[in-house]
Amino acid sequence: MSVPLPPLPESRAKRNRLILAACLRVVIGLTLIWGAMYLLPDSTDGRVVAPAAFVLLGVIIYVAYFRHQLNRIKRAVYPTLQSAEALVLVAAMFLAVYAAIYVVISQQDRGAFTEPLTHFSAYYFALTVLATVGFGDITPVTDTARLVAMTQMAFDIAFVGVVVRILGGAAKSTIQQRWKSDGSGAGQAVPQQVGEQGSDA
Repeated sequence: MSVPLPPLPESRAKRNRLILAACLRVVIGLTLIWGAMYLLPDSTDGRVVAPAAFVLLGVIIYVAYFRHQLNRIKRAVYPTLQSAEALVLVAAMFLAVYAAIYVVISQQDRGAFTEPLTHFSAYYFALTVLATVGFGDITPVTDTARLVAMTQMAFDIAFVGVVVRILGGAAKSTIQQRWKSDGSGAGQAVPQQVGEQGSDA
């Protein structure tokens, strides 16, 4: 069952405030993601239980957050902008999970990569893998590090091909369902499809 479409803001100023609020949420979200990543110690005493639990918790939060964002898209004033906001934050969380794994690997074996990884360099490496840039300044050396990098490459394909499609499809489906279920929403669906889209405030 479709969610009733909230009325569009009456003025450009109100629309701009919704867009600004979405940008602010992205900044806050990225800050929280980075802050959470830095909770993972950059040194270890050889035990992997705590770091592994940290990574597992990150995966659980990622899945829950993804579901939460899908629900927000269905309730959003501008579903497409909400979808874009979700994509940025979901991608940042995806990279943070892999960066945390790379940090743990580097902690356990300082020779696993061409240089010991910090939180920043691990995130940088995860991003270069996602972007398929291949600078070559940081590369996996051991089989374990290479195996994890290979899994990221595989999931990167799924991320680009599936996650982007799901989030974009959720926005498109929300607009179409509301347009079909509410005749008065026909005039509201047009600006949403040309990019004037935002999120529920």
